[in-house]
Amino acid sequence: MKVRITARHFDLTEDLKQFAQQRVESLTRYYDNFIDLHLKLDVEKYRHTADLNATVHGNVLSCSAGSNDMYATVDEVVNKMESQVKKYKSRLQDKDQRTIARTKTPRTPVVEDSGDEFEDDLD
Repeated sequence: MKVRITARHFDLTEDLKQFAQQRVESLTRYYDNFIDLHLKLDVEKYRHTADLNATVHGNVLSCSAGSNDMYATVDEVVNKMESQVKKYKSRLQDKDQRTIARTKTPRTPVVEDSGDEFEDDLD
């Protein structure tokens, strides 16, 4: 898993970087198979925004948040991603259960026709 943090329009402090890194890595508690996690932090005047993209097998989960404090923004975006990851994981588990149920259902037996039942005696 690769975690990338990008800062736009401001200098990323070491404290903020460590905080964001820890919060983003906490997502592995819910799902371990992330391919890439990319957190983009942006400041425009007084508005602090964060976008988080999580690449998983075949899909990209994304969310964004904004507030007046960058730490609160990072918390909010990670909380949103937690709910998306939980939902994604439950969808995967439901799909697995359907596949298992489909393969375990008994098939209808094939009845072979011997042809003896419909013989007519025309003697």
